[in-house]
Amino acid sequence: MTPYLASEFAWPGMQLSGRIRRSRKPAGAAAWEKRETHTWISSLSPEQTTAKDIAQALRGHWTVENGVFRVRDVSYNEDRLHGRKIGRSLSSFRNVAINIIRHERYPFVPDGWRDIASKPGYALYLLRHMRLIL
Repeated sequence: MTPYLASEFAWPGMQLSGRIRRSRKPAGAAAWEKRETHTWISSLSPEQTTAKDIAQALRGHWTVENGVFRVRDVSYNEDRLHGRKIGRSLSSFRNVAINIIRHERYPFVPDGWRDIASKPGYALYLLRHMRLIL
């Protein structure tokens, strides 16, 4: 264990830390719009891992973030909703909707929910077919 890292960050077992700098430039934009720096930490020692392994693990994290949470934040505007008492239930319904849309192989979640929402009979068929309701 690296005593400096453990004492500096007060994180028992911490062995490694680093920073990721990301820049974003939308398609067609002339300049970079946003630059972010994020810090990461790990309990792996330098002998247990490589920079390539760490980069792969960090990319894997963002795959989950972009595949699940971004859909909920962007398509369902979840970050802006403040239904504190019913939030968990609404989140469960959104998960069901996202799973149905992915099961039906729509290329994008918003396309799927717009198409399914325009066909109420089809939506009920999907719910019954996936055995989500009886």
